[in-house]
Amino acid sequence: FEPYWYGDEAIYLTLGEGIRQGLLLYRDIFDHKPPLIYLLAALSGSLFWFKFALLVSTCTSIVLFWRLANKLFDGLNITLVASIVFTLLTTLPTLEGNIANSELFMLAPTIGAFFLLSDPKNVTVTRTFLAGLLFSVSFLYKIPGVFDFLAIVAFWVYVAKTRISFKRVLSYLGILALGLFIPIFISVVFFWLRGAAGPYLQAAGIININYISRWGSQASEGVGTGFLFRTIVFGGILGVLYLLKKYFSFKVLFLGLWLTFALFAALLSGRPYPHYLIQVVPPFSLMLGVLAFGKLKERFLPIPFLLILAGAVLFYNFSHYQVYPYYSNFLAFVLGQKTKEQYFQSFDRRIPRIYALSEMLISRTAQADRIFIWGTAPEVYALSRRLPPVQYVTSFHIGDFGTGEEILKGLSHNKPKYIVIMPEETRILPGFQAFLAENYLYVENIDGAQVWKLRWF
Repeated sequence: FEPYWYGDEAIYLTLGEGIRQGLLLYRDIFDHKPPLIYLLAALSGSLFWFKFALLVSTCTSIVLFWRLANKLFDGLNITLVASIVFTLLTTLPTLEGNIANSELFMLAPTIGAFFLLSDPKNVTVTRTFLAGLLFSVSFLYKIPGVFDFLAIVAFWVYVAKTRISFKRVLSYLGILALGLFIPIFISVVFFWLRGAAGPYLQAAGIININYISRWGSQASEGVGTGFLFRTIVFGGILGVLYLLKKYFSFKVLFLGLWLTFALFAALLSGRPYPHYLIQVVPPFSLMLGVLAFGKLKERFLPIPFLLILAGAVLFYNFSHYQVYPYYSNFLAFVLGQKTKEQYFQSFDRRIPRIYALSEMLISRTAQADRIFIWGTAPEVYALSRRLPPVQYVTSFHIGDFGTGEEILKGLSHNKPKYIVIMPEETRILPGFQAFLAENYLYVENIDGAQVWKLRWF
């Protein structure tokens, strides 16, 4: 029932449409995440099926989480509490559980990997290799997924000589790493054979690091909150945990390391987007279960970790979405108390314009025709299933990763049939106005958006 309103979903679907039309990721059409989310969007083809894929993935992660909790702890109470918390936090709008983001698709493979490896005494070569493959799937959805892999590495190192021999740890770490790197290596070879290994590695690797460092180095209210600060705190927590590990049960130590690594991953960029916290939800939920119904000797051990998590959420001022207005808004629409347009506008006031622009472009162009939107409106590309003649689908992509000269060259080489200028756009693209005046005719205004048509079309 939701309209096309969320920018990230629209970007995924736009790149997915590019794949469906034969474009090569990173070289022909660009975003800076690893490829799996775009491949899934390509298979989905529309927002409905993309959300359906999210439904299947989330249900799978809930089942796997239940099994993991049941395997880690005796008694139904811990499993029940943890699973209820996990289910609510990964499905309600609070942390954007209703949005098809990489963090949610990462959950099933990550939890599946931990299920295979949670008991060091029962680890086998096959289970370890399969877990590595699952961690790789998580990584290929989003790079911070590697920190869940590092959590199990740290756990094995911490329990070496007490729960498992150090020699065995090293051998299994090699197998785990092999499982992790094989799918990544295959993805690199795939793009290399198509002459795009450089753009792939740059987009999914170097650009991501620069992206994180640019945001993560900022300070807030004069207090250092940058990446170095978080790394020092992260290292300090790991050091203290190692020194005090004998005071923790193996299960709580495992959860503590998982939560610590997941929280560091969520804080990589220092930006307070609620869906970043999804990665922390599994260990957080299990710790709440232990706190509520764990054995007396371990019941209160999660408290320091939960306090660190709460402090980070408050310190970085993570936002969240309200639950009641989301569902009451839907109920009002279902009961006929709101029109479809009113319901759509409740998500974003731009939605009527986005749909009007999409309908106009669909009626006046063929699917193979190119359009260009100067602004941030990837929803128009996704809805109309029309693609830009350049790599980038938003003006902030152009501003962050491209150059004005590159964009004008692309527009001149493959002139789009229509150009739309969004009224909110304040960025300046040097030479764009001259190019527009020479090659395009202004034809109409749709709710503030200027529509320009190619003179010879």
